[in-house]
Amino acid sequence: MGKTIYGLDMFHYAELIQDDDKGLEYAKPERLPGAVNVKVDPKSEQSKFWADNGVYDSFNNMGDIDLEAELADLPIEVQNKIFGHKVENGISFASSDDKAIFLAFGFRAKTSTGGHRFYWFLKGLPELMANENKTTEGKADPETAKFKAGFMTLQNKKGKNRWKAQAEFDEGFDPDEWFKQVVYDGASFSTGKDTEDSTSSVDIGKGV
Repeated sequence: MGKTIYGLDMFHYAELIQDDDKGLEYAKPERLPGAVNVKVDPKSEQSKFWADNGVYDSFNNMGDIDLEAELADLPIEVQNKIFGHKVENGISFASSDDKAIFLAFGFRAKTSTGGHRFYWFLKGLPELMANENKTTEGKADPETAKFKAGFMTLQNKKGKNRWKAQAEFDEGFDPDEWFKQVVYDGASFSTGKDTEDSTSSVDIGKGV
């Protein structure tokens, strides 16, 4: 029997504090309520090597990885943090001096066989998005917030060249376990269940 993916919830983000030869560190993930939709568009370019009068070999080169998400709202305090806006007397000011933070972005989707598929995108730089508002025409028509980030691969050896983690878990799995940390390698994730080895990691490649 085939499997389908549907539904979407539990948007999370986490600041990427460090990613270099000296270390890889994320802040604690934070929830972004009101998930509406998400689109991930990884671009790759195929190079062909010709020999013996034909295509002898092909190589895929990773390009840009664009992620666009739509939410019920992107709270001002979150905008301040991810875009580097300054706050004075409770007022948020955007300026040309602002510096956006690198971050990870996670969420989950349902599977038709039960359970969920979980995701972490590991290193992205958010982009400013346009504002859209319109007058009320007799009934409430809520405006959603857009979020866009360009993702890339990690540099530190712990997650070298990785840009995404995904896994599937059956019904009954506590989703908070996945979102307690950014999963950048197998050792960085534990189900938290009481086992003989309570720190043992699960197979984060399941369902890929």
